[in-house]
Amino acid sequence: MLLIALLAGLGGCEIKGGDYPPDNGGATWQLCNRMWEGLYTDQDGTQIDHQIIFYPDGTGEESLLCSYYGKSWEEYYDFHWFWANSVLNSIALDYRGGGRLYMDHVYIDSNYLSCLLGGIYVTFRGY
Repeated sequence: MLLIALLAGLGGCEIKGGDYPPDNGGATWQLCNRMWEGLYTDQDGTQIDHQIIFYPDGTGEESLLCSYYGKSWEEYYDFHWFWANSVLNSIALDYRGGGRLYMDHVYIDSNYLSCLLGGIYVTFRGY
């Protein structure tokens, strides 16, 4: 019972067995519980300030502040995420109401996350 209580009390970016490919939690620990922000322009010329948060339970939130020829708007989304391959360089985002987006060629180094997102290479900074 003491061992169960101790394990239940451990917090942080806990990885539950079977939720992610085996990496001892290292890649997931680097990814989760911080806000990532990336600034980029998509294929149609829309400028995007993209903020995204990954939680260790496989959920996440993102906001996009978009600007296109003087018009600005914000978009907010909730999603479920998972590592999409065994080498932990692809993340699948499943959105409420359907739709899946992949972050491919994911590389995390210190406070930077780079990836190919919808055909655009994006670098996010972690806060």
